Amino acid sequence: MTAVLLVDDHAMFREALALALANAVPTLTLHPAANAQQALEVLEHHDSITNVIMDYYLPDMAGADLLRRMRQRRSQLRVLVLSASQDPEDERRAREAGAQAFMNKSASCQELVAALDAMNDGALPSHRVVANGASATTQDEAALLLTLTPRQQEVLRLMCDGLRNKEISERLSMTEKTVKTHVSAILAALGVLNRTQATLVARRGGVFGRPT
Repeated sequence: MTAVLLVDDHAMFREALALALANAVPTLTLHPAANAQQALEVLEHHDSITNVIMDYYLPDMAGADLLRRMRQRRSQLRVLVLSASQDPEDERRAREAGAQAFMNKSASCQELVAALDAMNDGALPSHRVVANGASATTQDEAALLLTLTPRQQEVLRLMCDGLRNKEISERLSMTEKTVKTHVSAILAALGVLNRTQATLVARRGGVFGRPT
Protein backbone atom coordinates (compact mmCIF):
# COMPACT_ATOMS: atom_id res chain seq x y z
CA MET A 1 0.00 0.00 0.00
CA THR A 2 1.91 3.06 -1.23
CA ALA A 3 -0.48 5.18 -3.32
CA VAL A 4 -4.06 5.90 -2.31
CA LEU A 5 -6.77 7.91 -4.07
CA LEU A 6 -8.82 9.80 -1.48
CA VAL A 7 -12.23 10.97 -2.72
CA ASP A 8 -14.46 13.21 -0.60
CA ASP A 9 -16.32 16.39 -1.49
CA HIS A 10 -15.98 17.92 2.00
CA ALA A 11 -12.66 19.76 1.93
CA MET A 12 -12.20 19.97 5.69
CA PHE A 13 -12.81 16.25 6.21
CA ARG A 14 -10.64 15.31 3.22
CA GLU A 15 -7.73 17.46 4.37
CA ALA A 16 -7.98 16.31 7.99
CA LEU A 17 -8.09 12.67 6.96
CA ALA A 18 -5.14 13.14 4.61
CA LEU A 19 -3.11 14.68 7.43
CA ALA A 20 -4.07 11.90 9.87
CA LEU A 21 -3.18 9.18 7.37
CA ALA A 22 0.12 10.85 6.53
CA ASN A 23 1.02 10.88 10.22
CA ALA A 24 -0.11 7.29 10.73
CA VAL A 25 1.59 5.90 7.60
CA PRO A 26 4.44 8.22 6.54
CA THR A 27 5.25 6.07 3.48
CA LEU A 28 1.76 6.59 2.06
CA THR A 29 1.29 8.74 -1.05
CA LEU A 30 -2.16 10.35 -1.11
CA HIS A 31 -3.90 11.69 -4.19
CA PRO A 32 -6.96 13.79 -3.20
CA ALA A 33 -10.07 14.34 -5.30
CA ALA A 34 -13.12 16.45 -4.50
CA ASN A 35 -15.61 14.64 -6.73
CA ALA A 36 -16.08 11.62 -8.97
CA GLN A 37 -14.84 13.29 -12.16
CA GLN A 38 -11.64 14.42 -10.47
CA ALA A 39 -11.20 10.91 -9.08
CA LEU A 40 -11.36 9.37 -12.55
CA GLU A 41 -8.91 11.95 -13.90
CA VAL A 42 -6.44 11.36 -11.05
CA LEU A 43 -6.73 7.61 -11.55
CA GLU A 44 -6.02 8.05 -15.26
CA HIS A 45 -2.80 9.94 -14.60
CA HIS A 46 -1.35 7.91 -11.72
CA ASP A 47 -0.65 4.27 -12.49
CA SER A 48 0.83 3.79 -9.01
CA ILE A 49 -2.59 4.05 -7.29
CA THR A 50 -3.66 0.66 -5.97
CA ASN A 51 -6.08 1.69 -3.21
CA VAL A 52 -9.07 4.02 -3.05
CA ILE A 53 -10.81 5.55 -0.04
CA MET A 54 -14.04 7.17 -1.22
CA ASP A 55 -17.21 8.71 0.11
CA TYR A 56 -20.35 7.00 -1.17
CA TYR A 57 -22.41 10.16 -1.69
CA LEU A 58 -20.71 12.53 -4.10
CA PRO A 59 -22.18 15.62 -5.81
CA ASP A 60 -21.60 14.60 -9.42
CA MET A 61 -22.03 10.82 -9.56
CA ALA A 62 -23.62 8.01 -7.56
CA GLY A 63 -21.10 6.07 -5.50
CA ALA A 64 -21.96 2.74 -7.12
CA ASP A 65 -21.46 4.24 -10.59
CA LEU A 66 -18.05 5.60 -9.66
CA LEU A 67 -17.07 2.23 -8.23
CA ARG A 68 -18.01 0.45 -11.44
CA ARG A 69 -16.15 2.97 -13.62
CA MET A 70 -13.00 2.73 -11.55
CA ARG A 71 -13.07 -1.07 -11.55
CA GLN A 72 -13.63 -1.07 -15.33
CA ARG A 73 -10.53 1.07 -15.80
CA ARG A 74 -8.41 -0.80 -13.28
CA SER A 75 -9.84 -4.13 -12.19
CA GLN A 76 -7.21 -4.74 -9.48
CA LEU A 77 -8.11 -1.62 -7.50
CA ARG A 78 -8.93 -2.21 -3.85
CA VAL A 79 -11.67 0.18 -2.73
CA LEU A 80 -12.75 1.11 0.77
CA VAL A 81 -15.94 3.17 1.05
CA LEU A 82 -15.86 5.60 3.98
CA SER A 83 -19.33 7.01 4.53
CA ALA A 84 -21.53 8.62 7.16
CA SER A 85 -24.30 6.26 6.04
CA GLN A 86 -25.28 3.36 8.28
CA ASP A 87 -27.81 2.00 5.80
CA PRO A 88 -27.09 -1.70 5.08
CA GLU A 89 -28.46 -1.17 1.59
CA ASP A 90 -25.71 1.36 0.84
CA GLU A 91 -23.12 -1.19 1.95
CA ARG A 92 -24.78 -3.91 -0.13
CA ARG A 93 -24.82 -1.74 -3.26
CA ALA A 94 -21.23 -0.61 -2.73
CA ARG A 95 -19.98 -4.17 -2.36
CA GLU A 96 -22.01 -5.29 -5.35
CA ALA A 97 -20.36 -2.52 -7.39
CA GLY A 98 -16.88 -3.66 -6.38
CA ALA A 99 -15.95 -2.24 -2.96
CA GLN A 100 -13.93 -4.56 -0.74
CA ALA A 101 -14.80 -2.71 2.47
CA PHE A 102 -17.38 -0.27 3.83
CA MET A 103 -16.68 1.76 6.97
CA ASN A 104 -18.49 4.48 8.86
CA LYS A 105 -16.84 7.89 9.20
CA SER A 106 -17.03 7.52 12.98
CA ALA A 107 -14.13 5.03 12.74
CA SER A 108 -10.73 6.10 14.03
CA CYS A 109 -7.71 6.61 11.81
CA GLN A 110 -6.15 3.49 13.35
CA GLU A 111 -9.23 1.46 12.41
CA LEU A 112 -9.08 2.82 8.88
CA VAL A 113 -5.41 1.89 8.49
CA ALA A 114 -6.16 -1.58 9.88
CA ALA A 115 -9.01 -1.94 7.38
CA LEU A 116 -6.72 -0.95 4.50
CA ASP A 117 -4.12 -3.48 5.62
CA ALA A 118 -6.74 -6.21 5.97
CA MET A 119 -8.23 -5.33 2.57
CA ASN A 120 -4.82 -5.55 0.91
CA ASP A 121 -4.14 -8.88 2.61
CA GLY A 122 -7.53 -10.23 1.51
CA ALA A 123 -8.52 -10.69 5.15
CA LEU A 124 -11.82 -8.80 5.15
CA PRO A 125 -14.97 -10.94 5.04
CA SER A 126 -16.86 -10.71 1.75
CA HIS A 127 -20.63 -10.22 1.53
CA ARG A 128 -22.06 -12.25 -1.33
CA VAL A 129 -25.19 -10.63 -2.77
CA VAL A 130 -28.07 -12.96 -3.61
CA ALA A 131 -30.98 -12.41 -5.98
CA ASN A 132 -33.44 -11.03 -3.44
CA GLY A 133 -30.95 -8.34 -2.41
CA ALA A 134 -30.23 -9.75 1.04
CA SER A 135 -26.73 -10.55 2.26
CA ALA A 136 -25.87 -14.22 1.90
CA THR A 137 -23.84 -13.95 5.11
CA THR A 138 -26.87 -13.30 7.34
CA GLN A 139 -27.09 -16.89 8.54
CA ASP A 140 -23.33 -16.99 9.10
CA GLU A 141 -23.53 -13.79 11.15
CA ALA A 142 -26.34 -15.23 13.30
CA ALA A 143 -24.15 -18.27 13.92
CA LEU A 144 -21.20 -16.05 14.90
CA LEU A 145 -23.40 -14.19 17.38
CA LEU A 146 -24.30 -17.46 19.06
CA THR A 147 -20.60 -18.14 19.72
CA LEU A 148 -20.43 -15.16 22.09
CA THR A 149 -20.53 -15.81 25.81
CA PRO A 150 -23.61 -14.60 27.73
CA ARG A 151 -21.57 -11.70 29.12
CA GLN A 152 -20.32 -10.73 25.67
CA GLN A 153 -23.89 -10.80 24.39
CA GLU A 154 -24.90 -8.44 27.20
CA VAL A 155 -22.10 -6.06 26.26
CA LEU A 156 -23.04 -6.25 22.57
CA ARG A 157 -26.69 -5.49 23.34
CA LEU A 158 -25.63 -2.33 25.16
CA MET A 159 -23.29 -1.43 22.29
CA CYS A 160 -26.31 -1.73 19.99
CA ASP A 161 -28.13 0.71 22.29
CA GLY A 162 -25.31 3.21 21.71
CA LEU A 163 -23.68 2.97 25.16
CA ARG A 164 -19.96 3.66 25.46
CA ASN A 165 -17.52 1.62 27.53
CA LYS A 166 -17.88 3.73 30.67
CA GLU A 167 -21.68 3.53 30.52
CA ILE A 168 -21.56 -0.23 29.92
CA SER A 169 -19.23 -0.69 32.90
CA GLU A 170 -21.66 1.18 35.12
CA ARG A 171 -24.67 -0.73 33.80
CA LEU A 172 -23.03 -4.16 34.24
CA SER A 173 -21.06 -3.33 37.41
CA MET A 174 -17.65 -4.15 35.95
CA THR A 175 -14.49 -2.18 35.36
CA GLU A 176 -14.04 -0.21 32.16
CA LYS A 177 -10.92 -2.28 31.45
CA THR A 178 -13.01 -5.46 31.57
CA VAL A 179 -15.53 -3.92 29.18
CA LYS A 180 -12.73 -3.08 26.74
CA THR A 181 -11.57 -6.69 26.93
CA HIS A 182 -15.09 -7.91 26.14
CA VAL A 183 -15.43 -5.44 23.26
CA SER A 184 -12.12 -6.59 21.76
CA ALA A 185 -13.23 -10.22 22.07
CA ILE A 186 -16.57 -9.40 20.39
CA LEU A 187 -14.89 -7.65 17.45
CA ALA A 188 -12.51 -10.59 17.01
CA ALA A 189 -15.32 -13.17 17.22
CA LEU A 190 -17.43 -11.34 14.65
CA GLY A 191 -14.50 -10.60 12.33
CA VAL A 192 -15.12 -6.85 12.32
CA LEU A 193 -12.97 -3.78 12.93
CA ASN A 194 -15.12 -1.45 15.03
CA ARG A 195 -18.26 -1.04 17.12
CA THR A 196 -20.35 0.24 14.22
CA GLN A 197 -19.65 -2.89 12.19
CA ALA A 198 -20.35 -5.08 15.23
CA THR A 199 -23.78 -3.54 15.76
CA LEU A 200 -24.59 -3.98 12.06
CA VAL A 201 -23.65 -7.66 12.27
CA ALA A 202 -25.83 -8.00 15.39
CA ARG A 203 -28.83 -6.48 13.67
CA ARG A 204 -28.32 -8.28 10.36
CA GLY A 205 -28.05 -11.52 12.29
CA GLY A 206 -31.51 -10.90 13.70
CA VAL A 207 -30.45 -11.45 17.30
CA PHE A 208 -30.73 -7.85 18.49
CA GLY A 209 -33.36 -6.50 16.13
CA ARG A 210 -33.23 -5.40 12.50
CA PRO A 211 -31.35 -2.30 11.26
CA THR A 212 -33.47 0.83 10.92
